[in-house]
Amino acid sequence: MGDIFLSIRGRVTINVEALNMTESVGNYVKHRRVPTIIKGEGGYAVYFVPSISGESIAHGFQEVLANEAKKNGLPVCELCEKRIFLKSTNENVISTTFLGKNKQKVHEWLEINNDEWNKASNINNKKEKERTKEEKVFLNEFLQNKLPFSMEKAIIKNCVVEDVGGFLYAEKKFNGFDVGGVKRTSNFYTGYLIPTREVINSVVIEPQMHSRYALGTPFVQDKGQMIYYIELSSAIYTFSFDLDTKFIGKTSFVYEKAGTEVVTNRKERLGITMDALYNFLVEFMFGAKKTRILPVIEWESIVIAVSDDVWTVPSSFSNNYIDKAEKKAERVNYNTKLFKYTGGPGFEDTIKQAIEEAKKRVGVI
Repeated sequence: MGDIFLSIRGRVTINVEALNMTESVGNYVKHRRVPTIIKGEGGYAVYFVPSISGESIAHGFQEVLANEAKKNGLPVCELCEKRIFLKSTNENVISTTFLGKNKQKVHEWLEINNDEWNKASNINNKKEKERTKEEKVFLNEFLQNKLPFSMEKAIIKNCVVEDVGGFLYAEKKFNGFDVGGVKRTSNFYTGYLIPTREVINSVVIEPQMHSRYALGTPFVQDKGQMIYYIELSSAIYTFSFDLDTKFIGKTSFVYEKAGTEVVTNRKERLGITMDALYNFLVEFMFGAKKTRILPVIEWESIVIAVSDDVWTVPSSFSNNYIDKAEKKAERVNYNTKLFKYTGGPGFEDTIKQAIEEAKKRVGVI
C-alpha cells in the first residue's frame, strides 16, 4: 500500500455570500477582508478584498470527516464528534474527551505499563539533586521520547479527525510531567479563498439592511424594529487544498519514531478521508451564515493532481493555471495524473475519478 499527495486548485463563482465574517461593530457585521497585491501597467497595487479563511475551510472539511468516520464506525473523540475542534489542546480537554468517557487510567490510555509509569512518576517527584545519574537518564528518555510518542499515538488511535487534521497540546505539563508541548501537524493544507486576478479590482463589499421584530405587537412597543446590517460580497474565488497521506495513522512528533504506524485500520482511515473530501467538494460544505444567506455557487474550473510524491497544482489566481499545471507535469512528474474540469456538466464525475485514482494508489480499492 503506497501513499499519495493530492493537490487541488480551482475557481468558483460565489454570489451573495457571507461565508466568513469577522467582528460586529454595533449593529454592523463585517465580512473578512485581506490585502492582495497585483501588478498592473503602472506598477503594483494593493487591494483589500473579501475573503474566506483557510480556518473556515478546514473547519468544514473536519466536520465532514468526523461525520464520515462516525458513519463508518471509526473512532472520533467526544468534542470532534460535536464539531468542537479543540483537539487535545490541554490536559482538561484530554481528560474530558478521552479519559473521562472511557474511565481509563492515564497510563492505560497511553499504553505504558504500570511499572514503567510508577518508576517515572517516583523519579519525577524527586528533587533534581536527589536523582541519581541513571534516574536522570531514564527520566530524560521518558520525557523526550516515551511520553510524547505515547501521547501522540493514543490521540491518533482514538480520534480520526486529530489523526488527519493534527493537534497541538499547548500546556507545558501533562499529568505532572514536563513534556513541553506535543504537536501533530495537519495532513491536509488549505488557504484563503480570494478573488481571482481578473476581478480583484472590481469586487465590492455591500452592506444589506435587515430588521427583526414585528411592529404592532405588544412585545416591541418601546423599541420598535431592530435594524442591523450584514456585509455581503460576490466574486470568482480561488480555491486550494492539498492532502498528504504519508503520516495518516502514523506518528510524526518524535523524530526517531516518525512514520511508526500505530493503528490497525489505516486503509479504512485513508478511505473515509477520500470520501469526506469528495463530499466536501461536491456539496461545498463550509462557511457561515448559510441558514439565511445561502450563497449561489457554481464551479468554473478545477484541477486535481494525484501524485506519488509532493506535487502541487499552480495557483488558480491566474486564469491560465490549467495550462501551467499541464506544462509543470511535463517537466516535473511523480507519476502525476491530472483530472480537469473546465465548465459545463461533469464536475462531480471529475471529482469522483480523481478520488477513485487516489484510492487505488493507497490500496483502498
